[in-house]
Amino acid sequence: MPQDYVHRNFGGKCQPGDIAPYVIVTGSKDRVRNLASRWDDYEEIADDYEFLICTGTINRKPISACSTGIGGMSVSIAIEELARLGATTLLRIGVTSPLADEFDYGDLILAKGAVRWDGTSHDYAMAEYPAIAHFEVLMASMVAAKALNYPYKAGIIADMASLGPATHDGYRGYLARNTEILDESLRKAGVLNGTGEAATMLVQSSIYGLRSGVINVNLLNPNTKSWDPTEDDRAVICGLETISILQQWDDLKSKSGEQYTVPQSY
Repeated sequence: MPQDYVHRNFGGKCQPGDIAPYVIVTGSKDRVRNLASRWDDYEEIADDYEFLICTGTINRKPISACSTGIGGMSVSIAIEELARLGATTLLRIGVTSPLADEFDYGDLILAKGAVRWDGTSHDYAMAEYPAIAHFEVLMASMVAAKALNYPYKAGIIADMASLGPATHDGYRGYLARNTEILDESLRKAGVLNGTGEAATMLVQSSIYGLRSGVINVNLLNPNTKSWDPTEDDRAVICGLETISILQQWDDLKSKSGEQYTVPQSY
């Protein structure tokens, strides 16, 4: 297929039909391989720049996973191309450290929305435009976390254009004063954690009529005060369960003719 720029169709390696309607996006290529290894079957579709894409089936239903690398620009490229190739539901899974002390190691943070300090999302919409998760994806992630007995909290996260550095001084101990101010303002506003990739995807999804949501896992071990990847799989497992729940709900909607899944009243 012809390319009009270097990243079109992920370097020309993806064709229509290669991407499932349900896609898990994540920063790491290793996490994509972890996801795919848990499916019924899969095929590696493309590996170009930071983008590794696998497509297969889970519970006999189609699913894809795509790595995005780090930062809003690469995320925006991935979402543009995934949407162009047929994705309609996007779930970002990732790792984080909390801004507040209310989280234990391994707890999940489910995003209701994101503070747009990422930079990239402002190329898509004015600052007042919200970065919000689709309510069905948020509900499905809550149901999944509860079913898996994973501790979680839903709330607002934040995206920064860089990682700060808020807690770790940069080279030569440099720490910009405005970074400290931004970090403190997020804490006072009750923001749960910070990443760098969610807001861009959420804004794009709202503009393009896609469903999207975010699951992060806290990997800051309070005992060692260091990053501990041992529980990385929690985000992977909860992400797959969330997609399975959405697929089940969508099957029910197709049979009933309903446009949305909503909580049952009792």
